Amino acid sequence: MSTHSYDAIVIGSGLGGLTAGALYARTGANVLLLERNKSFGGAATTYRHGALTVEASLHETTSPAVPSDFKHDVFEALDLDDIEFLPVENFHEIRCPLIGEPFLLPHGLQAVETRLAERFPHQRSRIHAFLRHVNRTLKAFNHLQGQHSVLWQLAHAAELPLELWAVLRDIRSSLSDVMARYFGDDEAIKFALAANLPYFADDPDTFWWLGYAIAQGGFLASGGYFIKGGSQSLSDRMAEVIRQEGGDTLTECEVTAIDLDPAGRASGVRYRSAADDEEIVARAPIIFANAAPHVIEGMLPNDHRQAFMQPYKDRPLSISLFSATLGLNRPPAEFGVSSYSTQLIPAWMKRLSDYKHSAELMSEIPDDRIPAMGIVDYSQIDSGLTDGELFPLNVVCSDRLTNWEDLSDDAYRQKRDSWTDAIVRRLDEEWPGIAGAVVNRVVATARTMHEYLNTPGGAVYGFDMRPPEQLGPPGRPETSISGLWLASAFAGSGGFTGAMTSGAAAAKAALGYKP
Repeated sequence: MSTHSYDAIVIGSGLGGLTAGALYARTGANVLLLERNKSFGGAATTYRHGALTVEASLHETTSPAVPSDFKHDVFEALDLDDIEFLPVENFHEIRCPLIGEPFLLPHGLQAVETRLAERFPHQRSRIHAFLRHVNRTLKAFNHLQGQHSVLWQLAHAAELPLELWAVLRDIRSSLSDVMARYFGDDEAIKFALAANLPYFADDPDTFWWLGYAIAQGGFLASGGYFIKGGSQSLSDRMAEVIRQEGGDTLTECEVTAIDLDPAGRASGVRYRSAADDEEIVARAPIIFANAAPHVIEGMLPNDHRQAFMQPYKDRPLSISLFSATLGLNRPPAEFGVSSYSTQLIPAWMKRLSDYKHSAELMSEIPDDRIPAMGIVDYSQIDSGLTDGELFPLNVVCSDRLTNWEDLSDDAYRQKRDSWTDAIVRRLDEEWPGIAGAVVNRVVATARTMHEYLNTPGGAVYGFDMRPPEQLGPPGRPETSISGLWLASAFAGSGGFTGAMTSGAAAAKAALGYKP
C-alpha cells in the first residue's frame, strides 16, 4: 500500500471541486484532485461521439466579466481570462400556445420590459413593478455579498433600504406566490418570464423566489453566454491551475474511504486507480468533497455517518434531466430554427405550475403528450462545437430517476429510444423536415445522470431550492467532520454559478481552519 501526503485533497472534479481545489492551490498548498471518470468536469464536460461533439450540460450561463456576477472574483483569482464567453443575441425564443406567435425574450431589463409590454400591454404597469422587484433583489444580494467597494455603498446608501426590503418581504415566498401577486391568473405572461424553469427546478409552487430572482434576474439583466469550445475547456483549465501550482490531478481514481484521526478530524482518503488494483492512501488535513452528502456518507466510518447526514436527511433533491444531442447533417436554421435557445411549451400545459407534471410523462411510453422542452442550436453562434460535418442540436426535458428504475437493459434502451423518437417527431412538427436531417444522436436520461454524476436520484442541481423554514443561506460548506467541506451544488445551489460559488465558499472556509 503506497502513501502520499498533501495539504488538501479534492474528491470529484465538478466545478465546485475544481474551484475549491484551484483556489486553495493558489495559496501555495499542494493539492490532489481525484476524479473517478475518464475526464475532469463532472456535468461540465464536452466530448465526441463519432463525428458529433456533445456538450453535456451548458446552454447558457452569465458572464464573469460583469463585476456583480458571483463568478467574477473566482475568475479573477484564478486568472481565467483566456476562457472566452460568447454572448447570445437573445435570451431565448418561447413557443407557447398561450402566448401566441413565437416570442423573443431579449437581454437587459429595460429591453425585457419593452418587449413584454408590447406583447402584454394590459400588464404594462405590473411588468414594470415585477422587473423593478427583480432588480432590487439583485442589488440587495450584491450588497450583502460585499461585491462592491465602500465608495459604491456610500453612493447608493439611499437605495439600500428599499432593496433590502425587497429581499426580506419575500424571503419565504415561492415563485408562484410572487407571480400571483403581480399577475394574478395571467398564465401567458408567467410562461413568458419563466419558460426555462427546468434550468432551476420544475415546480414554481415550491421553487424559492429568491432563487429565481438571482438566477433568472442575472440572465435578464446581463444576458446569457456560452463558453467557446464547450464547458470542458473551463474544467480542463481549472485542473491545469492545480497542476501549475505543483498539485496532482488524477482521473479514473475512485475514493473508497475517508480516514479520520483519533479526534474525529479528516486526515486523508483511500482510493483505487483503474490502472491497478492497489489501494492508495493519500494524507491531508483538508478534504473538499465535490459530491452529494449521501455519497460522502458511505465513505465515512460507521459511527460518524448519522451526525454527518443530520443536516441533509430531510432535504428534497432537485429534478434530473433527459438530454438528447442530435447530430444534423444540415444547419437547423435551414428548417426554420431561428434562435440559439428555444423553449417549446406543449398545448396541454395551461398553467406554469403544470411544469411539475412534465417529468411524470416519461414514467410511461410516449403518447400524444410531450414534455416541455428547452432546445439549443449551437450552430447559431461560433460555439466551437460545429465542424461543418454535423450540427449539434440539444434538447432537454425534466426527468426523474423513478422513470427508469427497475428496467432491464433492453427495456431501458427501448423506452429511451421511444422517447427520443417522440421528441424528434415533435421537433419535426415545429420545423418540418428536421427529422430527416438527424444522422446521430446521444441520449442521457436521469439514470445516466445518476450513474455518471453519482448523484442520488440523478439530481443535477443539488437539493431542491425551496423557501427556507429558517432564515439563512440555502447551504453551507461546513460539515460535522472537522477538515471536511462540501464543495458542490449540495452546499448551495445548482448551475455553473452556484457550483463555483459553493466551491469558493469551501476554499475560503478551509483557509481559516486550524487542525
